[in-house]
Amino acid sequence: MKQALLSILLGALCLSCSAPPPIIASDVNLARAMSDERGEFAVVRPGRLFEFPADHGEHPDFKTEWWYVTGHLQDSQGRPFGFQLTFFSTGLPKIEPAAQSPWTASRVMMAHFAVSDPTGNRFESYERFSRRAIELAGIKTENSGLSIWLDDWTLRRSKDGRWELRAQQDGVGIELSLTEKKPPLLQGDNGYSLKGPDPKDASYYVSLTRLEAAGTLHLESDKFDVTGSSWFDHEWSSQAMAPGLVGWDWFSLQLDDGWELMLYLLRYEDGRFEPASSGVLVAPDGSSTKLSLSQFEVEVTARHRSPKGIEYPSAWALRVPSEKIELKVTPTMLNQEMKSSVAYWEGAVLVEGRRGESPVTGHGFIEMTGYEQGPTNSK
Repeated sequence: MKQALLSILLGALCLSCSAPPPIIASDVNLARAMSDERGEFAVVRPGRLFEFPADHGEHPDFKTEWWYVTGHLQDSQGRPFGFQLTFFSTGLPKIEPAAQSPWTASRVMMAHFAVSDPTGNRFESYERFSRRAIELAGIKTENSGLSIWLDDWTLRRSKDGRWELRAQQDGVGIELSLTEKKPPLLQGDNGYSLKGPDPKDASYYVSLTRLEAAGTLHLESDKFDVTGSSWFDHEWSSQAMAPGLVGWDWFSLQLDDGWELMLYLLRYEDGRFEPASSGVLVAPDGSSTKLSLSQFEVEVTARHRSPKGIEYPSAWALRVPSEKIELKVTPTMLNQEMKSSVAYWEGAVLVEGRRGESPVTGHGFIEMTGYEQGPTNSK
């Protein structure tokens, strides 16, 4: 659910320069940035056949693609941390051969990295941009492996299925190895994830809902050996959000009994939820149950104002009546608003409640976009 973050297209402003001037974040028309207005890219359609591990890699026929990893970690003393590392790639308008130079690129990339430390009441986030030229950033698939990088931030998958990620800036860093515990989940209709009333308002969407994590986390001179659990999303698309949509609330929750729950709510300007909003419940064996908007409820029970002056929800009650699920969700810390060129809140949360007759706890991540335009109604 990352389409609204495509300020990455700012790189196109200096695409034909012979040397790379700084890329400066500023206001951008996101609907235009996300849309394939010239018809140069492929259209997402239902019925695609997926193949893995090949489909963990790049799909350059589509305008926009992103790989997203979040997770909860703890050290040997139980000190908790959260992290996010996301890579975006977007295609640029075609360029005449005469305008090309060594710096010319057909795609540009953006990456976001964040670490939360509730014990130290610290949240750090970072953003990078680069064109895909002279190996500054790129995506390669070789021998059934995958490598994605922007400068020294990297996400790699080996042919044996092990993921490695690395990011460091200003003394804050992570080096993690991730092991897949469940097979790829095709979100929506066998990977076709509708995001609006038009069939083109969609993405191809694949998740790995539980990965076992181990590695190190750095906070300046402090180094922590950490373990934990992660969530991986991969989407690609060529279309903007549906007209009138202002943002979304996206939940990825990992319950301690081995189940996962993903929900997303697409919000219109008047507070209505787009009927395409949906979710999925994943069992310990990897089997899944799709959830339509009518099958779940999300109630905002508290709000807070961020340092940027934006009011976000800050506590939720989630219910899936057909599955006898009732959950309370709270952030590990309130201030997890990304310091990026697009305002959004992306943070670690804790979960407690019941599934059936049994109490359950867990953790997860929530992404909220579009709240800079003011609060909207809640279901």
